[in-house]
Amino acid sequence: MAPRQGRGPDALQRFLPAFLIVASLLSLIISTRSLLGLPEQVGLTVVGFFERGFSAVGGFVGDTALSIRSLRQLRGDYEALLSKTRETEKIQRDYASLLAENDRLRAQLGFSQTESVPTIAVRIIGKDPGNVYSSMTIDKGVESGIRRNMPVIAWQDGIQGLVGRVVEAAQGTSVVVPLYDSSSYVAARLAKSRFEGLLVGKGSENEALSMSYVSKRALDEIQPGDLVVSSGLDSLYPADLALGRIMRISQPEYQTSLDIEVQPVLDFSRIEYLFVLKMPTPNSPNVKGGAF
Repeated sequence: MAPRQGRGPDALQRFLPAFLIVASLLSLIISTRSLLGLPEQVGLTVVGFFERGFSAVGGFVGDTALSIRSLRQLRGDYEALLSKTRETEKIQRDYASLLAENDRLRAQLGFSQTESVPTIAVRIIGKDPGNVYSSMTIDKGVESGIRRNMPVIAWQDGIQGLVGRVVEAAQGTSVVVPLYDSSSYVAARLAKSRFEGLLVGKGSENEALSMSYVSKRALDEIQPGDLVVSSGLDSLYPADLALGRIMRISQPEYQTSLDIEVQPVLDFSRIEYLFVLKMPTPNSPNVKGGAF
């Protein structure tokens, strides 16, 4: 019985080295196979990294180039639309200007047709405030029947007003001196009270006209805002043409007459079209617009 018990540990000791050898071989084989695949895995990993990097860079470059082309196309479309918008705005402005011009011409035509005295419609083509006269040049002359000293009127905002007179008439143009020129004199009358006086310009369209020789007896019958018209007594301008409205009234003690400042009924800075009245005019070179 004793020898059989001792055989077990001895057998285990004999088989243990063999078992360890086999286990080691198996471990070595497994480890070797793992190591054999390691370079391939590492290589695939590195290559994949670079491929992904190149792909990302290529995609970025491609997207950037596409974006640049898109931006250029958008810019071109924007500039084209902007140009068309500007052209449309110009057309609209021109159309509005033509409508306004048409309205002005229609008003002038209506006035011309209702005027009892024959008129010659003219257009202002130049102004010369630096001249001896604050003159206006019109686009018609002798060939249209215009003569020196013919009265010139205008229609503005529903008002017929006296502009001045023709001082020079050439073949195709004429020169008009306006009321506000310092050489202009008009025999005038207060429309309501009928007191008379003399209207004189001060040399600038921005200054009021001056009415002198109005009797002081008129003081109680006149007031600012009253209309001043031509009297017709100077044989140059017809009667009852609107000249202006009273602004201020003064009565100097040393004078027997009133001094009245008159605002012209016409805004000379906005006048474009005029009408020359075809009526007999004095031909004397000494006439300055009145008999005074």
